[in-house]
Amino acid sequence: MIKNEKIFDFSNELDSKTPTPGGGALAAVCGSLAASLGGMVSRYSINKKGLEDYEKIIEEALENFIVCKERLLELADDDVNAYNKFREASKSKDPQKIESATKNSIETAYKIAKCGYNILNNTYVIAKYGNQNLLSDAIITGYYAWATMQSGLTLVKDNLNYLKDDEYKKTFLENIKEFIIETDNLISKIRSLSDEKNHNYRRIFDV
Repeated sequence: MIKNEKIFDFSNELDSKTPTPGGGALAAVCGSLAASLGGMVSRYSINKKGLEDYEKIIEEALENFIVCKERLLELADDDVNAYNKFREASKSKDPQKIESATKNSIETAYKIAKCGYNILNNTYVIAKYGNQNLLSDAIITGYYAWATMQSGLTLVKDNLNYLKDDEYKKTFLENIKEFIIETDNLISKIRSLSDEKNHNYRRIFDV
């Protein structure tokens, strides 16, 4: 199981000529690490003088980070299993099995994306109301959460191309469009918070 592996071993597995673990598993692990970093910022924000008014929402953010951290490690293995089921279905050449396995892959990737969104949403809370000494860590949490979400949606879109169920495909494409709008708004807000603290890397490096 991926969640029981050392980072070094997981990295070597990615860097091997095998189909799994692949991009989906990487997206999930990346998101889990983002949630861990968000958890750290949250813990340094709870019981901190001056942040008493925001303690409840920061505690809620921490709870969500913990849930996403654990769930994404499970989804990393689910992504590997989804690919293996799809490969088995493809070998059988049974259209129904292939369709079912493809939908399973899509739904697994979508769950990864949704976790990424959840982390991103809670990142805004800790970036805005949390310990400002750790704002850079909150910003990094947001960027990795965004990458997780975008990666999950990329896999959803890719697998949709293999489906014959047009109604199912249409529903997912509509969901993706809503997701993209919501997450783009969130990442813009997080970037704005960074800019307010002069964390804009273009300004820092004069580019």
